[in-house]
Amino acid sequence: MCLLSLLGCGTDTKTQQDTKTTTTANEQVKTEQDAHVIAAKQALSSGDYAKAIEEATASIKDNPNNADAYSIRGFATALHGDTAKGLVDTKKAYDLDPNNVANYYNMAMVYKLQGQLNDSKQWFEKVLEKDPSNTWSVYGIATIYADQGDDTKALDWLEKAININPSVKAVAAEQDHFERFHNNARFKTLVGL
Repeated sequence: MCLLSLLGCGTDTKTQQDTKTTTTANEQVKTEQDAHVIAAKQALSSGDYAKAIEEATASIKDNPNNADAYSIRGFATALHGDTAKGLVDTKKAYDLDPNNVANYYNMAMVYKLQGQLNDSKQWFEKVLEKDPSNTWSVYGIATIYADQGDDTKALDWLEKAININPSVKAVAAEQDHFERFHNNARFKTLVGL
């Protein structure tokens, strides 16, 4: 996530340019310092959870205070089937860096995987406090309301997510969270069925 999105309005162009340059330099240093985290992120996004866990663990071995590595390992571990252990790692990541918004999202997902929907929603809301246009946190809240049977709120949040990023339509049309909505007129209009 770009630091600029966290700064919000009110920064002048020079400040934004300076911040962007600094962020890029910091990301370059971080990339050079921790190839394991980069490999873990790539493995996680490609669905290779075992590899993500392995790479994040190697990073933690090199630096036991690496919040990013704990966050990635926690999310990958939860997706790999051990949500309790995944939650331990994402909480550790939070303890190490309570301002890591990416970890807020991972924490929300781990709680969601555990079926703790209210806790999950609270973490998605924390993401949105820092990044109000975070599509997948808005969508995450929509799915929680759908799973809880609150159809009106589910569709309201789904509409917000689609307004931010229209690619959400295809995801919502295919996911189990909204399967029972396939005959709902508002849902059909929102996703274009």
